[in-house]
Amino acid sequence: MAGYSLLCYILQIKDRHNGNILLDSLGHMVHVDFGFMLSNSPGNLNFESMAFKLTKEYVDVLGGQRSKFFNQFKSLMFKGFMALREHAEEITSFVEMSIVSGIDLPCFQGRDSVLTELRDRFQLDMTQTQCREHISRIIQEACDSWRTRWYDQFQRYSVGIW
Repeated sequence: MAGYSLLCYILQIKDRHNGNILLDSLGHMVHVDFGFMLSNSPGNLNFESMAFKLTKEYVDVLGGQRSKFFNQFKSLMFKGFMALREHAEEITSFVEMSIVSGIDLPCFQGRDSVLTELRDRFQLDMTQTQCREHISRIIQEACDSWRTRWYDQFQRYSVGIW
């Protein structure tokens, strides 16, 4: 879940409803629809404003916010984020090469802002302590967000995805 959450945060993967998030036989989270990421979102409304999806059910599976598994999730988020930061330039360059190569995808709209916002998400100007605080903050903000709950409800009622 930490890896999936970090991927959603860095690449701004959207449309994170239960019909697009699957579990494999080992319990790994697999996102199956990459139509909305980086600069675009369903209906261009950007209703999914949280960095990643962290529903009450996800937290419950971890044993609650005070559990050792939730603490392990937070620790893995921080370690993963620090590892991603070490490769920020390569990741950003890969996205830039995709844009420059002429691939015309909606997620590349506003090329300069896509790259600037991607770089900014790596928080390269922060110290390690500040990064830990940043990750803690986005975890807390994502935890059972009403906007995430509302988006799941919308999917339930509009297309029957439970």
